Amino acid sequence: MIQAFVDRFMDGKDSLRETWRAKPPSEYKDIVTAVARLLANGDEWHTPDPERVHQIDDGDYQGTLVFVIGCAGYQPSAYWSVLVSYGSCSGCDTLQDILDYSETLSDEQLDRLVTLALHVVQKMKSMGDGYEDAV
Repeated sequence: MIQAFVDRFMDGKDSLRETWRAKPPSEYKDIVTAVARLLANGDEWHTPDPERVHQIDDGDYQGTLVFVIGCAGYQPSAYWSVLVSYGSCSGCDTLQDILDYSETLSDEQLDRLVTLALHVVQKMKSMGDGYEDAV
């Protein structure tokens, strides 16, 4: 876990909550992109760039999503990664369970989405050497 990322997340979680109150995420990539946007720290080359979120999904109706996030700056040489497991129904998929096919989200649903996003932050790892210390 990268404490600097968790600290940035905690500082910005209310804005994330309000963004999702207006327009809930419909898929995990939306959550990872929102997290990257929250963690980005200006133009620093080693911070995640929300425009460079790439998703790998070798599953079928359930599996693990691999997200690779390029760092900010011209031709990044540093990347971040995070794994997210998903399922085929609300009984085995956290996001489906939270959204529950709702048009608008309750405060409880928003709390659960923010917690899910925090878990994404906590699972994020550097794909290079020593980038955790540079954030």
